[in-house]
Amino acid sequence: MKNTDEEQTGSPKKRMAHESDVIPHFESFIESRMSYVKTLETAIEALQKENQRRVPKELRESIDELVAMQRLSNSISAATDPEGIVGTLIELTKQVIPVIDSNIFLFESGYVPLHPLSTRSSPRLVDEAQEQMEAGILDWVMSENKTVVIPDLAYLGGTGSTRNFVIVPLVIRNTGLGVYMIQTTKPQSAFSNQDIQLLSVLANQAAVGVENWRTFNELVKANADLKASQAQMIQSAKLAAIGELAASIVHEIKNPLQILMMHLEMFEKGKPLPNWIDMLGQQVKRLSEIAGRLMNFARNVNDDGVMEAVNINRDIEEVVAMVEHDFASSTINIIVSLQKEIDPVLGNSNYLQQVFLNLFINARDAMPNGGTLTVCSESDKESVIVKVQDTGAGIDQENLDKIFSAFFTTKEAGKGTGLGLSVCKKIVDQHGGSIRVESEINRGTTFVIQIPIQRKLR
Repeated sequence: MKNTDEEQTGSPKKRMAHESDVIPHFESFIESRMSYVKTLETAIEALQKENQRRVPKELRESIDELVAMQRLSNSISAATDPEGIVGTLIELTKQVIPVIDSNIFLFESGYVPLHPLSTRSSPRLVDEAQEQMEAGILDWVMSENKTVVIPDLAYLGGTGSTRNFVIVPLVIRNTGLGVYMIQTTKPQSAFSNQDIQLLSVLANQAAVGVENWRTFNELVKANADLKASQAQMIQSAKLAAIGELAASIVHEIKNPLQILMMHLEMFEKGKPLPNWIDMLGQQVKRLSEIAGRLMNFARNVNDDGVMEAVNINRDIEEVVAMVEHDFASSTINIIVSLQKEIDPVLGNSNYLQQVFLNLFINARDAMPNGGTLTVCSESDKESVIVKVQDTGAGIDQENLDKIFSAFFTTKEAGKGTGLGLSVCKKIVDQHGGSIRVESEINRGTTFVIQIPIQRKLR
């Protein structure tokens, strides 16, 4: 095993006396990528000026290597998958040493087993990495944070060729992520300090790429979990709204069933009523419409539900049909004033219907002794505006800022979940719109919803 911190024997590259003035000291590499890239750019600019003065070959090679490092900083951050990270790393490693095979091996819990980041390496390299782990070489590399060059024992002896393995630690913020392992034909004695330093820089940047990839995956998973939770909350609020209408819905279904039963009994007695076939058809159609509205509203819509051109008037009419029987039994008059030829919005009908249903139920609860619910729609050049106004008890000013907060409710215990208005706001926000409330005690409450109209490409 070769400790690369010691002075190298063999044929290291000769350095010019002024080279240290322009080449950054990679030993003191700072993990801040922005600081690192800025240092590279300064160094490259200085080296290019020297190159214009026809400096020796060694300095021109240094420029090429630094340019490669800068390229890595940009390309490794753009790589969003393991294959991209390793592929970029290999291509840039080839500018430093010959590469036969290479891969990044990440440590799982307890460093065992090793996990190859890419599928591109050979089984031989995977086996070799595991052998070096069992031999304690990788433990030494990580504990000392040093790169080592060790011979490939399969090519020792009379084969006539030499191969070595280079093992570079991947460390970020003093945490070991794994190792970068390279199989190369470059003789051990031919490695210079600069080679090792450049490989260390490559590995450091790859570590940043690995951490970015892991962080991205964690964020994707967290976002998916959050969306699932939000979708579940919306679905729960939707079912709760249907639950509040359950008694009325059952009664609404009971009426056509009673009519059907009556006609069936008359038919069995041989005394069918006039036009009984038409009557049966009407009642079956009525039952079908009630069931259809409930099934359409109650279905579980994924949080990434399709957005399409929606006519808000139709959604309002659908929900009004759903609640009108319940409101009539509560002596609440519904006035619907909808602008004809209204502009379509880009939205999801099922979600928008949930907003209207929640607002209607809130209005009903605010008018226990009856009253009037007025629903209006209009559109301007920018949005569709819907107003839902009741003549109920109103909302205290001190509560107006709280009503859209989850689990906040002014209803009696057991009569509200506190999710209705919170879900309304979330849905309206998802549609790029806004919802606000105006209220006056003993005069009523008005909710104003604005949804952007769908833009047409010309």
